[in-house]
Amino acid sequence: MLQQERHKKILEQLEKENTVRISELSKTLGVTRQTVRRDLKELDKVGLIKKVHGGALLNRTNIEPSFSTRDNTSVVEKDIIGKKAAEFVEDGDAIFIDLGTTTLSMARNLTTKKDLTVITNSLLIAMELANIKEIKVLISGGELRGEELSVSGPISNKSIQDIFIDKAFIGVGGLSLENGFTDFHLGECEFRRMMIKNAQKSIALADHSKVDIVAIYKFADIHEIDVLITDIRTPQNVVSHLRGKGMKVEVLDVK
Repeated sequence: MLQQERHKKILEQLEKENTVRISELSKTLGVTRQTVRRDLKELDKVGLIKKVHGGALLNRTNIEPSFSTRDNTSVVEKDIIGKKAAEFVEDGDAIFIDLGTTTLSMARNLTTKKDLTVITNSLLIAMELANIKEIKVLISGGELRGEELSVSGPISNKSIQDIFIDKAFIGVGGLSLENGFTDFHLGECEFRRMMIKNAQKSIALADHSKVDIVAIYKFADIHEIDVLITDIRTPQNVVSHLRGKGMKVEVLDVK
């Protein structure tokens, strides 16, 4: 199969799934993994895709990968990031947990905490915590968004504008040294901004696949986030730059 035809098939697959893995493309295209890596590098160079460890993402600022796609991407990394994020929570805290697959992993690791108040705009996270006796869950109102089962909009913003918290745990669509923290949904970004403003400490959860991705809406500058929890595959130059700006960066090994 010629390179041009391979590139076409890779882009067609990304149009359907928003993400592809090298191992799967190797089988589908009938070529070696090294050949696939070269193809992805070429497509990344011209800006059509974003090459990440083990595969690639569709490089579009206004298209969010589906929840099911994200839930099956960087699974190990999200698990260890979620566990580490839970360690930042102290008994008696009032916290915000943002919607997202990594923050959902964090919520699953809060079962031993005591006397927590959790504000969230994610019904999935609220349901995860609903039956834990030591956790009080506050759900913002607003417009419900489909597969994400998240709420946002003016009603959501009004419901939390006078709530002040110890820590805000923030999901991330994209992280760029030039553009800061971005995501795909305007209403949810507005909600994040308010929670970051009302929190004593803001903690972003982002695996390596979010780095150098720029989504359509910005919700925070680099200096507005106190801590980033990420994995070892995040480029060292990015980690060094963020630390140089005063951000605490937790880099977790993947075993």
